[in-house]
Amino acid sequence: MFFLFSKILSFLIDPLFWVVILFFLSIILRTKLIKKRFFILGFIILLIFSNTFIYNLVNDLWLVKFEKTKKNHDYGIILGGMIDLESEHDNIIFLNNNDRLLNAIELFSKGFIKKILITGASGSLTSKMKEAEILKNYLIETGIPDSCILTENKSNNTYENAMFCEGTLNNIHPNSKLSCLIITSDFHMRRTMACFKKTKLNVYPFTKKSKFKHFDLEKIIIPQSKILFRWKILFHEIIGYMSYKIFGYL
Repeated sequence: MFFLFSKILSFLIDPLFWVVILFFLSIILRTKLIKKRFFILGFIILLIFSNTFIYNLVNDLWLVKFEKTKKNHDYGIILGGMIDLESEHDNIIFLNNNDRLLNAIELFSKGFIKKILITGASGSLTSKMKEAEILKNYLIETGIPDSCILTENKSNNTYENAMFCEGTLNNIHPNSKLSCLIITSDFHMRRTMACFKKTKLNVYPFTKKSKFKHFDLEKIIIPQSKILFRWKILFHEIIGYMSYKIFGYL
């Protein structure tokens, strides 16, 4: 039920969805005053949620603060959600948040993590794809030994990621206080860390220093379509965090 609820909510919080609804109402309604108000409201929402400067201000408040990464963590736990549902072992279609996988490869090669645990099934109501298994094969092809990669392929949300990872590692290392570096996208880190802190694992976030945001007058004045999508992701995380609180997952 919660999984279905989260998918419906993800659709409803899309700013572009509401812009389209408001513009549509401004066309079909007969009362001129109401038509005008809906049009103006839709236009204002479009301007606000396509503005890079406003988005960056809010997003910076949400991100987990930078922590210097220490070496020799027992595991780097990579959260899934970075490949398309049509992906197969011999044809992986990566999404925009594949930084999770690239960061894990770099951390392993530099000795910050000894082993890797990939967690995640498909995150879909209809797909039977096992993302963790597909990504494991990819990591093996990059040169990481099979013996250094574990998978957890039953979880479909962040809470299940945490619970199932704890179970997987406890089965292999019972009563061991493992040090685990959590590797996920920056916008997803706050909810992820809150979930993993409910487990008995010793977890630390992999974060990067905030990049200097170049002052670009064009981005402040001219609406950016890609920012609409980023707002949807940010809203999804904030509402997801609050929902987890309500359901007792955090």
